[in-house]
Amino acid sequence: MRKLIIAASALAIAAPAIAQSYPEPGYDPRDDEIVRSLPAPGEIEDMGDRVGDVADAILDTPVGPLREAVEGRRLSRRERSETLGDLASHDDPYARDRVRNEIAVASSQVGAAMDQLAVLTPVLRRTLEDAAIRMEAAIAQSRAARHDRRYDERYDDWDR
Repeated sequence: MRKLIIAASALAIAAPAIAQSYPEPGYDPRDDEIVRSLPAPGEIEDMGDRVGDVADAILDTPVGPLREAVEGRRLSRRERSETLGDLASHDDPYARDRVRNEIAVASSQVGAAMDQLAVLTPVLRRTLEDAAIRMEAAIAQSRAARHDRRYDERYDDWDR
């Protein structure tokens, strides 16, 4: 019996929120605007190429002088001219290619994510709008309930 009373109370409390009007699904020009603001797949590939160029530049950074300072000894001419890419290639001769491939894979995955986001945009927008409407309804209901309990409004003004 107690469970039935709790369930009925919950339904009575939720009834005003359920009765609210919610946005209808359908076309909304705001969705087009949001989708246009997302980067195009070609832009993402270009960014991936630029990141690859930056990675190449980093791998071409000479580390010989740094090694001399850390190790506290004078390096040979060959050791002094070594780059970060040379050090990475000691254990993995394909290190530079692997870095480039990983960047290409990551940029293609970001491109695919942008495509999915473009498809989901209308659903996400409607979900957020629905949540905002429900919160506003709950706040309004809370205020109405507070005033229904013979609330003394003199206590609202704390400046007196």
